Formats: sequence, structure tokens, C-alpha cells
Amino acid sequence: KCQENYYSYVLINMSSNNPLPPLSTLPRSIYPPSAYPPPSHFETTLTYPALLIPARRTGEIQKQLQELVFQEPKRKRVYALEEGVDYSKEDLETSYGGNKTSRYNPSLERKLVLTRLGPCDDNNSQYIDRVFQDSRIQSLLHSAKSNSEETTSTSPPGKNLIRTSSIRLPSSPYNLLTVDQVLRYLLPTTKEESNIRDPVIEEIPSSFEVAGHIAHVNLREEALPYKYLIGKAILEKNQSKIRVVVNKIGNIENEFRTFPMEILAGEGLDLDEVDRLCAYDANPKYGQNSEESTVQFKIGPEHESLMQVELKEHGCRFQLDFAKVYWNSRLQGEHGRLVKQIVEDAARKCSNDHQNQTSPTSIRECIVADAMAGVGPFAVPLTSALAPHYHETPIFCHANDLN
Repeated sequence: KCQENYYSYVLINMSSNNPLPPLSTLPRSIYPPSAYPPPSHFETTLTYPALLIPARRTGEIQKQLQELVFQEPKRKRVYALEEGVDYSKEDLETSYGGNKTSRYNPSLERKLVLTRLGPCDDNNSQYIDRVFQDSRIQSLLHSAKSNSEETTSTSPPGKNLIRTSSIRLPSSPYNLLTVDQVLRYLLPTTKEESNIRDPVIEEIPSSFEVAGHIAHVNLREEALPYKYLIGKAILEKNQSKIRVVVNKIGNIENEFRTFPMEILAGEGLDLDEVDRLCAYDANPKYGQNSEESTVQFKIGPEHESLMQVELKEHGCRFQLDFAKVYWNSRLQGEHGRLVKQIVEDAARKCSNDHQNQTSPTSIRECIVADAMAGVGPFAVPLTSALAPHYHETPIFCHANDLN
């Protein structure tokens, strides 16, 4: 019932710029996962200028108008006429220059090329007209008109005719939107977009670290009311590799360099329980003034198997408990830089030893002491039998850490 109420409230408020209800209307001032709008709410239909062209000339015309042709990742630029065009409403008998004699089969003889000069408002037909004033399009239209007038009655339908048109398409389907685009739609970034007294998000929290199947975020205070929506956006846009999204809820304050975390989305999160807690003024299990009255699903012993991750770095495979050891994926470049530096230094010394050796036993090994090794991002690549330097540059590493 709680889930349905939030969903209905979101639907009612979708008519405004902000798809979410004001935080002040929510019992706990936090949006539950059920407040996440359905995919259709992220899509808008826009009118794009287009050209109706002979199918056989599709490649030629795209090349001729390559700077004007619509370009967007994972989106088509050419459509068969039966796709996206309502021919019962569009007047296909009106060609450029007012020629009313069209003799072609729209489903077989024409394709639609989108121009890249941007969409227009439904009521702004003048915008489309201005798009077609481009000299390259004008030249193409006039040339096609001249050739069409020379066409005999026995010529195939639609051999040369090119017409101006338009097409209505979704601005960008939800499945093609990035995490950043989704969150910019959901979160208020200006006071005009924000409801009264709701926090404004100055920096969209779309970045995250990945450790195996875990996405890790570090949300600022102003983003916490939206944390479950942020988690769901990250999860839905990375379902092929992410199983759970976690948020850091404390600082590194212990000798093991670990920090407390909560689950925002994915496995281990009880969606019904989150909705239930968000619907009450306080968690009945704790007191009204207790810190535990906040809505948090902390990582605990019951999530031990979920925190077991496997990842690869510099050709080595690591298996670790993300909740019990320190791992920072952003340090991958620094790990690689130091490993390379150590190997090159060791190789140089070995080369000098070979040149100056008096006996085979006089070659010195390179010894590395890694006193705070963690799970071994330095020690393992340095000593792995699969490393390129393993058989040429002997390196011995003494690695140690508390966890």
C-alpha cells in the first residue's frame, strides 16, 4: 500500500518539471526506491526535421550531407517509412516546390534521414523550415526536382524525388540514457527545479568505484534524501556487471582502514522494508532520538558472502572481502606505476651484475619490503609467475598487513 501511494504521488507530480514530490511531504524526508519513475517518464517525444529520399540513394545522400545527418550513440539515422511516420496524417503528396504528382510506394521506395540540427517544439514549424534552408540541402532538393521533371512515365516510382518532412521520435530511450542523464532528470540542480526547502544538488553524484560486482559511492549530505534513487539508477544502468550498490556512511577510523557501509540497491536490500521504514516518522525498533532511527541498511555479518568479490589488476586475480579489507580501484594507475618502476630498477641492477659477475652466485636479487601490503596490489604483480619479468628479473617481496 505504501509503495502504491508513493508511485501514485510520483505520477501526479510528473506534470511539473520535478518528477518527485516535495521532501517536506514525505514522513522521513527521504525518497524510497518505489519513488523511482518508470522508464516512460524519462522519455519525451520530439519532432526532428527529415528528408524523404529514394532508398537506393541512402548511402550517397548520407555522405553528401554527413555534417547534417543526425548522430547520436546507439540511435538510427535512417528509418524505413513505415517506422515512426503516421501517413494517415502526414501529407505525402506535397513535395518540395509544390509538385503534387508523387508516384512512389512509401514503404518500399523511401527511407527517412534525420538531420542533426536539433529537435523542435511541436508548435515551431518555422524551425524545421529554417533547417532546410541550408545550402547543401537546397542544392540536393533542387537537383532532385530537376531530375524528377525529366523522369518519364515508365521510370520506376520514386527514382529521383526527394522531399522535406519530419519525424517524431523519443528524445532518447531510457535504456540509452547514462547514469548522469538519469540523475540530472531526477535531482534538482537549481532552486527553480527544487521544491521549497528541498536541498539543491550542486554536483550530480553519478561517479562510483567498482570492485568486482560492487559499486561503491560516497554521497554528500545533500544527496542522502535521494540515495535509494541514486543507487537504483547506478544498478539499472550497470546490471551486466553490478549486483549491489553501497554507500560509505563513516570515515576510516580504525587500524584496518575499513569503513562502515550501507546498501542502496541490489542484492541484500529488502525493498518492502525500505518503503515501510520510509513511511514512518521513526523506526519503532529504536527511539525517536536514536541515531539508528535513520533509514540505513548497514553491511553486516549476514552480507559476508555478498561482499566476496573477485577482480583483476595488472594481469593478476584478487579475491577479497570488500567489507574487511582496504581496496581502492582508483589507485590502479599508481599500483602499475610503482610496479613498473621497481621492475625496471631491478632489471637495471641485474644487468649490471651480469656484466660484473665473477661467478653465477654473485648476482643479487631485488628485495622489496611492503609493510602495509593490503591484499597485495604491489606484492602479487611483482612476484607472479605470469609476470613478464618473472624469469629474467628475480624479485623477492616481504609483504605484511593486519588484514
